[in-house]
Amino acid sequence: MDVFLKRGYTSFHKLDAGGQANVYHTTKDGQDYAIKVVHVEDPKNPKLDDDLKRELQIVRNLRHPNCIHVEELFRTRNKIYIVMHFMPNGNIGNVVRKKGPLCEWNVKLWFCPIGRAMKYLHEHKIAHRDLKLDNVLLDKNMNPILTDFGFSRFVQFDPSGNVVLSDTYCGTTSYNPPEILKEIAYDPFPGDVWCLGIMLFIMLNQIYPFDRHDKVKMYNDQMHRNYKLQDSVEAKTSSEGKSLITILLEPEATKRPTIQEVCKHEWFPIILDEYSFMNKIQ
Repeated sequence: MDVFLKRGYTSFHKLDAGGQANVYHTTKDGQDYAIKVVHVEDPKNPKLDDDLKRELQIVRNLRHPNCIHVEELFRTRNKIYIVMHFMPNGNIGNVVRKKGPLCEWNVKLWFCPIGRAMKYLHEHKIAHRDLKLDNVLLDKNMNPILTDFGFSRFVQFDPSGNVVLSDTYCGTTSYNPPEILKEIAYDPFPGDVWCLGIMLFIMLNQIYPFDRHDKVKMYNDQMHRNYKLQDSVEAKTSSEGKSLITILLEPEATKRPTIQEVCKHEWFPIILDEYSFMNKIQ
């Protein structure tokens, strides 16, 4: 912990551990932070692997109120330290698991800012590729903050302006769209839009729309739109909310709406000057 102490960070508490990284809660000058410590695989070779370099390049440049903010980034020979604002209220996935289906106004308060954060990412040619409720943290004011950019990538375009398709089948199975389940080269942008549909369905309904324990059945159910809100949820969910679920969970990737179209859906509240609003609160 000496590297932390030299930079003024104190009172460490491990929050999470897994893979190549540990996450700690710490304080500096009275402020709370989370520090993600990533272990470089080979200490004798300090060169970062491509995935980690891409994640660092993305997170250090994010400038959106609903994307995680990196306060500081530094490294030693065999570790990378990513200092972020601490989120004291867990993630939305845990809230839904503990409390059950959320009321629609609560869903809208959390889902719409994440949709606009995804619009920001897509307009900067970034695909998240692991959107899920567990990757949306809640800050001290219960605002949703998108995090975990480990699978994110800059989307490339060919000379004609077409997206260069991805053949890295990543993400979380229960959120994967049909094209990833079938391991078909895919456009990452519609993949993110599908994941938003899964997120919206779970927030309203608590349970997943498709059986994630059987990938063959899951794919067939996706293609035939075989999902259903619980009766009690169906009865109290607005027609606009159900309409948004329908278009987000479009099984044909080329027919899914763009994130710009999603954010213009009638279910979304109107922000007259979104970017002016964002600049004021940064």
